[in-house]
Amino acid sequence: TNTTAYRMAARFHIAEKLPILIAEKMGPHFAFGDTCYSWQEEVPVYNPDGREMIARDNEKSLLRKTDPGKAYFGCHTDITIPYEELGHIRVIRPDGGIIPIIEEGYFVLPGTEELNEPLKGLI
Repeated sequence: TNTTAYRMAARFHIAEKLPILIAEKMGPHFAFGDTCYSWQEEVPVYNPDGREMIARDNEKSLLRKTDPGKAYFGCHTDITIPYEELGHIRVIRPDGGIIPIIEEGYFVLPGTEELNEPLKGLI
Protein backbone atom coordinates (compact mmCIF):
# COMPACT_ATOMS: atom_id res chain seq x y z
CA THR A 1 0.00 0.00 0.00
CA ASN A 2 2.92 2.39 0.59
CA THR A 3 4.09 2.02 -2.99
CA THR A 4 0.54 2.34 -4.33
CA ALA A 5 0.02 5.55 -2.33
CA TYR A 6 3.28 6.88 -3.77
CA ARG A 7 2.08 6.09 -7.30
CA MET A 8 -1.29 7.77 -6.81
CA ALA A 9 0.25 10.87 -5.23
CA ALA A 10 2.62 11.23 -8.19
CA ARG A 11 -0.04 10.52 -10.80
CA PHE A 12 -2.55 13.02 -9.43
CA HIS A 13 -0.01 15.54 -8.04
CA ILE A 14 -1.51 15.37 -4.55
CA ALA A 15 1.50 14.48 -2.38
CA GLU A 16 1.39 17.80 -0.51
CA LYS A 17 -2.29 17.24 0.33
CA LEU A 18 -1.88 13.84 1.98
CA PRO A 19 -1.95 13.41 5.76
CA ILE A 20 1.53 13.04 7.25
CA LEU A 21 0.81 9.48 8.43
CA ILE A 22 0.41 8.43 4.81
CA ALA A 23 3.08 10.69 3.32
CA GLU A 24 5.77 9.57 5.75
CA LYS A 25 5.35 5.98 4.59
CA MET A 26 5.38 6.60 0.81
CA GLY A 27 8.76 5.10 0.18
CA PRO A 28 11.26 2.86 1.88
CA HIS A 29 11.42 3.96 5.47
CA PHE A 30 13.62 3.06 8.35
CA ALA A 31 12.49 3.07 11.96
CA PHE A 32 14.90 3.94 14.74
CA GLY A 33 14.06 3.11 18.33
CA ASP A 34 11.08 0.95 19.19
CA THR A 35 9.15 -1.04 16.60
CA CYS A 36 5.86 0.25 15.19
CA TYR A 37 4.15 -2.41 17.29
CA SER A 38 5.71 -1.75 20.71
CA TRP A 39 4.04 -3.79 23.45
CA GLN A 40 1.65 -5.23 20.85
CA GLU A 41 3.92 -7.55 18.89
CA GLU A 42 1.73 -10.55 19.75
CA VAL A 43 -1.38 -8.96 18.19
CA PRO A 44 -1.99 -10.07 14.58
CA VAL A 45 -1.96 -7.18 12.07
CA TYR A 46 -3.24 -7.50 8.50
CA ASN A 47 -2.74 -5.59 5.25
CA PRO A 48 -5.87 -4.46 3.37
CA ASP A 49 -5.56 -7.57 1.16
CA GLY A 50 -5.85 -9.83 4.21
CA ARG A 51 -2.20 -10.90 4.40
CA GLU A 52 -0.74 -10.84 7.90
CA MET A 53 2.26 -8.62 8.61
CA ILE A 54 4.70 -10.97 10.28
CA ALA A 55 7.78 -8.78 10.81
CA ARG A 56 6.64 -7.17 14.05
CA ASP A 57 9.53 -8.21 16.31
CA ASN A 58 13.27 -7.80 16.49
CA GLU A 59 15.99 -9.02 18.86
CA LYS A 60 15.39 -6.06 21.22
CA SER A 61 11.59 -6.26 21.39
CA LEU A 62 11.82 -10.00 22.09
CA LEU A 63 13.48 -9.09 25.41
CA ARG A 64 10.02 -8.06 26.69
CA LYS A 65 9.54 -11.75 27.50
CA THR A 66 12.65 -12.00 29.70
CA ASP A 67 13.82 -8.47 30.60
CA PRO A 68 11.19 -5.83 29.72
CA GLY A 69 13.42 -2.97 30.86
CA LYS A 70 15.81 -3.72 27.99
CA ALA A 71 13.13 -4.27 25.35
CA TYR A 72 12.10 -0.70 24.55
CA PHE A 73 13.64 2.77 24.23
CA GLY A 74 10.45 4.81 24.57
CA CYS A 75 10.84 6.47 21.17
CA HIS A 76 10.18 5.71 17.51
CA THR A 77 11.43 7.77 14.55
CA ASP A 78 10.76 7.02 10.88
CA ILE A 79 12.99 8.26 8.08
CA THR A 80 11.54 7.93 4.57
CA ILE A 81 13.54 8.29 1.37
CA PRO A 82 11.58 8.88 -1.86
CA TYR A 83 12.08 6.13 -4.42
CA GLU A 84 13.41 8.49 -7.08
CA GLU A 85 16.14 9.70 -4.71
CA LEU A 86 17.35 6.22 -3.83
CA GLY A 87 20.50 4.81 -5.33
CA HIS A 88 20.39 1.54 -3.45
CA ILE A 89 19.68 -0.22 -0.20
CA ARG A 90 21.95 -3.16 0.49
CA VAL A 91 22.58 -5.45 3.43
CA ILE A 92 26.18 -6.15 4.34
CA ARG A 93 26.49 -9.66 5.70
CA PRO A 94 28.88 -10.54 8.54
CA ASP A 95 31.11 -12.29 5.99
CA GLY A 96 31.30 -9.12 3.88
CA GLY A 97 28.88 -10.34 1.22
CA ILE A 98 26.29 -7.90 -0.07
CA ILE A 99 22.56 -8.54 -0.52
CA PRO A 100 20.85 -5.91 -2.71
CA ILE A 101 17.33 -4.96 -1.61
CA ILE A 102 16.67 -1.87 -3.77
CA GLU A 103 18.70 -0.69 -6.78
CA GLU A 104 17.98 2.59 -8.60
CA GLY A 105 14.65 2.88 -6.76
CA TYR A 106 13.38 -0.60 -7.68
CA PHE A 107 13.08 -3.69 -5.47
CA VAL A 108 15.53 -6.38 -6.61
CA LEU A 109 15.44 -8.90 -3.77
CA PRO A 110 13.93 -12.13 -5.12
CA GLY A 111 10.26 -12.30 -4.15
CA THR A 112 9.74 -8.52 -4.03
CA GLU A 113 9.17 -7.95 -7.75
CA GLU A 114 5.44 -7.30 -7.27
CA LEU A 115 6.30 -4.18 -5.25
CA ASN A 116 7.70 -2.59 -8.42
CA GLU A 117 4.37 -2.63 -10.29
CA PRO A 118 3.13 0.76 -9.01
CA LEU A 119 6.58 2.29 -9.65
CA LYS A 120 6.70 1.52 -13.37
CA GLY A 121 6.93 4.74 -15.35
CA LEU A 122 7.68 6.90 -12.30
CA ILE A 123 11.36 6.35 -11.69
